Amino acid sequence: MNRALFPPLRNLPAGRLEDRKQHMLETIRVTRQLRPGSLSPLPRRRLFAFATVAALVVIGATVAIGATVAARSGWLTGQPAPPPVVSDFDLYAPQLGFRPHSDRAVLVAEDTDVSLYATTNDKGSYCLVASAPWKRPDTLPDGGTCIPPVHAAAPLIAGLVGVSSEGETSTYLIAGRTANPNAHSIRFTDPGGEPITRPVGASGFFIAKLTPATRPCADGDWKPTFTVLGVDGEGVASATVTLGVAGSPGVCGFAPPHPG
Repeated sequence: MNRALFPPLRNLPAGRLEDRKQHMLETIRVTRQLRPGSLSPLPRRRLFAFATVAALVVIGATVAIGATVAARSGWLTGQPAPPPVVSDFDLYAPQLGFRPHSDRAVLVAEDTDVSLYATTNDKGSYCLVASAPWKRPDTLPDGGTCIPPVHAAAPLIAGLVGVSSEGETSTYLIAGRTANPNAHSIRFTDPGGEPITRPVGASGFFIAKLTPATRPCADGDWKPTFTVLGVDGEGVASATVTLGVAGSPGVCGFAPPHPG
């Protein structure tokens, strides 16, 4: 490998690193939803799923730009991402196994005041960055989330890409992608069973901002069926995906977008 093709790694400024550390700690606190005084950890297999999210938040580095089969296919379309999003993808740590093509990032889905951006990577899959009021790429970049090729190849994937808490209220960002060419919108249920319908954006991606009245995993695993709807509202595909895994009382483990 010609190392001259890759820029050197750089450390984050001290202030930026501290901001991202605090953001990670808040994500851990909200996602685990421990009861006051509870010290019960997640079971190991569920902790692994959550740790994946936490690791993606805290680690950052410079990445290289190159060509992949997926990028050359032209399947990923959308409005070009703004510079802060490009810079956010630049922070993804190559030690995690991917190198996002940051300069190819595009806007792929929106829901009210949240946005989802995607770009291809050197493994032939794609990476995601979510922008929300509490987590904008220009003020609190996190490097995004890269999807393993085996997951990206699935007909439908979904998972957590962001979470925030204010007092007793928590807001979750659920994002994913359907490969169905007839997809117009996506429908699933929140933790309380309330139906959620959101439009499918560019290249099959979607994002939903939820502030559910029922806490995730309050009644067991949060495992909704995602129904892909056509232009006339007819169901054209479906898949069941576990979004939250119930642990000990008050604990719910999440994972980034993945198949059912």
